Amino acid sequence: MKAHYISEDKFPIEIDQNIFILGNYFFNLFLIVGNRHSALFEVGISATVDTVINQLELLDINPDFIISSHPHSDHITGLPGLAKRYPKARIVSAAGAKEFIEHPKAGPLLIKEDKFMSKSLANLKIKPGRPSLEKIPNLDESLVIDNKQSIDLGRITLDLIKVEGHSPGNLIGVLNSKRILFCSDSLGFHFPGRGYLPLFFTHADLYLSTLTFIKEFNPSIVCPAHQGPLSGKAAVTGIQESLDITLNTIKNIKQSTLSDEMLARDIFEQNYKDEFALYTADNIKNCAALIVKRAKEAEINFS
Repeated sequence: MKAHYISEDKFPIEIDQNIFILGNYFFNLFLIVGNRHSALFEVGISATVDTVINQLELLDINPDFIISSHPHSDHITGLPGLAKRYPKARIVSAAGAKEFIEHPKAGPLLIKEDKFMSKSLANLKIKPGRPSLEKIPNLDESLVIDNKQSIDLGRITLDLIKVEGHSPGNLIGVLNSKRILFCSDSLGFHFPGRGYLPLFFTHADLYLSTLTFIKEFNPSIVCPAHQGPLSGKAAVTGIQESLDITLNTIKNIKQSTLSDEMLARDIFEQNYKDEFALYTADNIKNCAALIVKRAKEAEINFS
């Protein structure tokens, strides 16, 4: 991790004209600044809120749109703090996100995970600016994207597209004019220098379709929500590597003679380290079990 680590004092980072990465190495938020409006894609966690606010103040920007990419704990728990600080900003989410976080089982897990992530950052000397989340985010007044919607920021248009495979209520963002794509977790979890862990938690085949869309878009810069963006040749090779690893993961699981429990245990033990250790072990064990389940449900034929 050390070779690829970007220290917090390097943020915000301008990756293209008027396009910035905010947050920190582990939790990336992306600011797109147009002539009339600005949009913040990703909201991070409660522990990153004050850092992001400070970075926005440094840039002298009050975002007009705050976009939650999907309702997993590391992509939604920063929303209450940002929404309170920027009450005039329009909150944007995808269809299905509100229902996901309001499920009776989801709320306590979101709060538990946010607390653990805050402590994990503190252990890495990245001190949270506020206590962790106490209640689930409120998406009642958000602009809900059912399929696709374009936001004109002034001389630059951000297309928000609902995609499937990783999470309910999942959005990616596209700047066609700059060939920049904000993919959140749809490329998988990136371990710089070591590859990817596929994250097809809702549907493996649809996750592959989303990866194919990303590949065919051929972005000059692709921006996952963790561990920084990939540009130029690194973007091309990274997307292909993610696609290849995803296919191999599905194939190996479908063709394995091991039990589901053993397969999930192996995935957990191989991946629960470095950047992934910021999350609770129970969360990652559940993720590993979902990967096995969805791989076995996949309709792709390897014969």
